[in-house]
Amino acid sequence: MVEATPTTYEQFGVSWIHRVLHKERILRTVDQVLGDQIALGPIGAGPGRAFASVSFVGTYRPTTGELVPGELLTYAIDLPISVVFDLDLPLDRLTFNAEVVVPLVLEIHTEAPLRLRLELTTPSEDQIGLELKTDTRRGAMLRKVAGLDAELRRFLLKVLDTELTKAYVRKATHLDMEELIDEAWPAFTEQFLPRGPEDRRG
Repeated sequence: MVEATPTTYEQFGVSWIHRVLHKERILRTVDQVLGDQIALGPIGAGPGRAFASVSFVGTYRPTTGELVPGELLTYAIDLPISVVFDLDLPLDRLTFNAEVVVPLVLEIHTEAPLRLRLELTTPSEDQIGLELKTDTRRGAMLRKVAGLDAELRRFLLKVLDTELTKAYVRKATHLDMEELIDEAWPAFTEQFLPRGPEDRRG
């Protein structure tokens, strides 16, 4: 048995947050919250949002990330998405495939009396990594002439901003620890409370 070392309540609180919300747990939680896919559209695109419409289906890949040193517990997270964009033009429909990496920043905030708030910050458009591919000559030409990469980055950011404001994300990022511990306490007590007379013997 490892010998216990006394610590202050303040030190215990800091250690608890860092140990419970460690990197691997945070990354897997982000994966679980977001699910497998994201979809939106059609939404107007181009001049006046009337030139074309864009539809979007993205498949999330496992997130990666690193701890960012600082006063608050912070993680820089890369969110990879394999995306299919469908662009509906007045006389044609084009499909583009893209590998996207969205850099997110997750900060852990503490709030009274015993709450955790996980704040996710989305990037600017030019911070989104996007490798766009199309199998058609017209698609390749339109990509260059219309600045399609920038348009799709804006569209993607709109999708993510919309998704991160939904109720299920808010529920996962605003945690009442007292409420969660109250709900989990019966499972905790099963680990240490006596289960019968034999457990109370010397």
